[in-house]
Amino acid sequence: MAIEQPGEDKQPPCRDAESGLAGRAQPDVETQRSPDIQHLQEELRQVQQALAESQNSEQLLAGLFESAMDAIISVDESQCIVLFNPAAERMFGLSVAEAIGQPIDALLPEQAREHHAEHIRTFARTGVSSRQLVGPGCVHGRRANGELFPVEASISQIKVQGRGLFTVILRDISRRIFDEQALRESEERLTLFAATTFEGIVISERGRIIDCNEQFARMMGHTVRELAGRLIEELVVPEDRERVAENILRGRESIVEHAMLRKDGKRIFVETHGKTIPVGSPGGRRLTAVRDITERKWIEQALHERTERYELVLAGAQSAIWDWDVPGRRIHFSAQWKALRGFADNEVGDGEEEWSAGIHPEDAARVMAAVEAHLLGKTPVFAEEYRIHCKDGSLKWIADRGIAQCDASGNVVRMAGSESDITERKRIEQALRDSQADLNRAQSVGQIGSWRLNIQRNELHWSDENHRIFGIPKGTSMAYETFLSAIHPDDREYVDRMWMAALRGAPYDIEHRLVVDGVLKWVRERAELEFDEQGRLLGGFGTTQDITGLKQAEQALIEADQRKDEFLAMLAHELRNPLTPIRNAAHVLGRLETQDPRVQWAQQIIERQVGHLTRLVDDLLDVSRIVRGKVSLKMEPVELAAVVNQALDMARPLIDGMQHRIAVRLPEQPAYLEGDPVRLAQVLLNLLDNAAKYTPEGGRIEVEASVVGPVIEIKVRDNGIGIPADLLPQVFDLFQQGERTLDRSQGGLGIGLTLVKRLVEMHGGLLEACSAGEGLGSEFTIWLPVLPAPSLTACQAVDAANPATAHCRVMVVDDDPAVTDSMTVLLQIEGHEVRAAASGEAALELARSFRPQLVLLDIGLQDMDGYAVARQLRAQQAAGEKICLVAVTGYGHEAARARSEEAGFDRHLVKPVDPEILCELLSEIGRVQTDRVSGG
Repeated sequence: MAIEQPGEDKQPPCRDAESGLAGRAQPDVETQRSPDIQHLQEELRQVQQALAESQNSEQLLAGLFESAMDAIISVDESQCIVLFNPAAERMFGLSVAEAIGQPIDALLPEQAREHHAEHIRTFARTGVSSRQLVGPGCVHGRRANGELFPVEASISQIKVQGRGLFTVILRDISRRIFDEQALRESEERLTLFAATTFEGIVISERGRIIDCNEQFARMMGHTVRELAGRLIEELVVPEDRERVAENILRGRESIVEHAMLRKDGKRIFVETHGKTIPVGSPGGRRLTAVRDITERKWIEQALHERTERYELVLAGAQSAIWDWDVPGRRIHFSAQWKALRGFADNEVGDGEEEWSAGIHPEDAARVMAAVEAHLLGKTPVFAEEYRIHCKDGSLKWIADRGIAQCDASGNVVRMAGSESDITERKRIEQALRDSQADLNRAQSVGQIGSWRLNIQRNELHWSDENHRIFGIPKGTSMAYETFLSAIHPDDREYVDRMWMAALRGAPYDIEHRLVVDGVLKWVRERAELEFDEQGRLLGGFGTTQDITGLKQAEQALIEADQRKDEFLAMLAHELRNPLTPIRNAAHVLGRLETQDPRVQWAQQIIERQVGHLTRLVDDLLDVSRIVRGKVSLKMEPVELAAVVNQALDMARPLIDGMQHRIAVRLPEQPAYLEGDPVRLAQVLLNLLDNAAKYTPEGGRIEVEASVVGPVIEIKVRDNGIGIPADLLPQVFDLFQQGERTLDRSQGGLGIGLTLVKRLVEMHGGLLEACSAGEGLGSEFTIWLPVLPAPSLTACQAVDAANPATAHCRVMVVDDDPAVTDSMTVLLQIEGHEVRAAASGEAALELARSFRPQLVLLDIGLQDMDGYAVARQLRAQQAAGEKICLVAVTGYGHEAARARSEEAGFDRHLVKPVDPEILCELLSEIGRVQTDRVSGG
């Protein structure tokens, strides 16, 4: 500093004074010391101490001046430099010698010199001796080379020996301002980056958030204010907190992926890049960039799973992979590719010939052409199935699929693909083709086609046989109308209606006609349709069977059956015609009342055998009609006892002839059932005949009837030959009989039990046969529904007391003289007036004069049939004339009876006519005549 001190050439007064004073006053110091002297001595001591302290301060100040980092410059009142320390030399580029005496303006910019001078003058006038600080940026210095630079200045003034000195301490703040500017620019860039980046930015200290950008706040579902002050680890999922907190605690730079928790509780995955300033300082400020990688993680996870699945598929499928370097003519083959051919990994090279040489010669050209087409871009993918030769000489089928990769110029540089062993599939396909061929052959042989409908795929598949049956060529576009067009016009409406019903869930099993190339066919169609839960059609499967041959056979069978019926009817007619005169003659013998036992025996034998033969003929015709459903029952309330007695009366001759004993047990109270009395009597008669025939002479027959709950139970049992166990299940089959002896003493056609069973079932009943075995007899049980007792008017008893038979005029018309002669004699014996005619014309002529009351007219006349004769008889019948026309014929079927009624007949009797029936008929005519006469 330039502060003036005492002259160096003078002795320090304090020291001399002390030594002087001490020398002169020494003897009397202790004893003679006045107060003035003591005061003087004290002042002298203080002066000496101040001088010593001043010297020390001067030395300290000089050291600080020389070593100061800031520039220290002092100027006098004329603003000339009087002090310039080494730091000032470095700052301004001037040496001390160059600076001393220079005006201070030399160190200031020109534009600041006047302002500085005014500032110093004002400062001098105030006389302030304390420091005056000048803010940074307000003062600039000027270096010797003219460079201007900012300084921070501290000015003070002191008075030294009446002169004012100004001392300024200057600090070059160029670097600091530059750093501050750089920091401001950095902060501006950081603020701009934080506002525009997609990433979150977090500033923290000791793990606590100081600030963050909006992106991070949105990422976490918070506001910036909500995040300020929060611990970062609170936002991290528990399993990642320790790892994240350790990086923050140690202040180290880190790049970490972890999960964080949003405000709504959802997890997100983030990648964070954190850096602490200064590095490694736990208490430093940490800047962290946060990137949301949740979507990337999902993609990575999906890719990872997809890769795992792909690797698993490859491992499971054992796919044979190949990768072809097309320009290099090399192919990489996977181990599975080599193993597929039976080679070890080191047994196959990478040449193209390793692949091409293994292709079956018959497939090679096709495969090579497919490869070439793909390499030329003609196909999107190479896909072929072909055969290969294996190491052991065997053949395999493979499916080969690959795709080519091109460079930017469009040149193929690579082709990769995979193979899979399809040998088993090919075997199955071949077996399926063989099976389909067999099915087609079977359908062709069986004439059964098939079809399948798939609604979802919009597919209708017809088998080859189905196309053949319908005459529709394969490949024809199929529609419902195409199907209908092949159907016979008369059947289309029916088929369409049945198909529409099937679409609503009804069964589809129909027969109809087709017209194929002008030829009529019959088919049977069946289908099973499939529906979903809402009833919508899903598809179906059906068959078409060509039943033309079956229909032709059925028609032939119908015609044959018709011819059989005609034959049986003709046979019955021809058998009954000779029976009529035989029965009439036997009856005449009986009425002659001869006493000759031989004549009586002959008459009884003839009548019994005629009755037996008549029943055989009736049964033969009945069973034929019943089997074909041609018999209808005339249902009415029937008393059980009447039916049983009627059957017993008809069976009595055979039973008595075999000398059997018969026991009958009926309910005490009358029992009724709903039935046809004639057919019910026929049922019991057949069972009684069977019992009589198959029981040795002198046997026992029992008929037991009872009411058991809602049914009537009728048992017919005997102690005859019984039924073998093996025959019992078939005893009701048509033409089934037990073993016969050579003499066929039992007789019969084997149709009686079949007829019985069918008639019982037609009445809603059941029939059962039982036998303990051969020689132990048989038992037949009938169960029929019981009927509550009808009123008296419903079952009016017939008065058994008939009036005496009146004499009637009877005309017999038959072209068989034996019939007319026997019938004439029979009726004349009964007292009737009888005339006979052998033709229709003769009958008409005779009727005009004879005026018959009863006409017994044969249907099968030669010149005109009985139906025509009956019509003409009715036409020529006089007013008020009563003629009873009775058809007498060998035809007893329903059609013949209907025609008789239509022609005007009153009755229809089947030959041979029972004389008792004729007597009843004549008695009825006689009663009518008697009533008329009485009434007249």
